[in-house]
Amino acid sequence: MVYTMETVEPPVTPTPDETSKPPLTLKERYDRYMARFKEFLARYGMLAIVVHIVSCALFFLCFMALIRAGFKVKSAEGSVGAFAGAYLIYKATQIPRVALTFVITPFIDRIIRRLRHKGPRPSDPPAP
Repeated sequence: MVYTMETVEPPVTPTPDETSKPPLTLKERYDRYMARFKEFLARYGMLAIVVHIVSCALFFLCFMALIRAGFKVKSAEGSVGAFAGAYLIYKATQIPRVALTFVITPFIDRIIRRLRHKGPRPSDPPAP
C-alpha cells in the first residue's frame, strides 16, 4: 500500500504593502544621494572638506613614494613618469577615498569634541 499526500497551497494574493515598488530612476537616485551629501556637509562642514583634502594628499604622496621606492628615478623623465603613475593610481582610487572621507569624518568629529570637552551637537540625537 502506498500512501500519497497532496500538497495544498493557499491562494497567494499580494497585499498592497507587499507589492514591489518600481525601481528608482536615475534622477531620483541622484536627488536622494545629493540630499544625503548636503546633510553631511551641513553637519560636518569644513571638517569634512579638510579631512578629504588631507586624505587625498596622503594617498597621492604615498603612491608617489611607493613608485619611487620601486624604480630608480634619476632623470626628469623618470620623475614625471613617477608623478604620472601616482596620479593615475590616485584617480583610480577616487571612490574609495570619498567613501573613506564619509566614514572617518564622524569619528574625527567625535575625537575633536572630546578633546575640547564639548558635548554633542544640538542636531545630534541623544545617546540611549
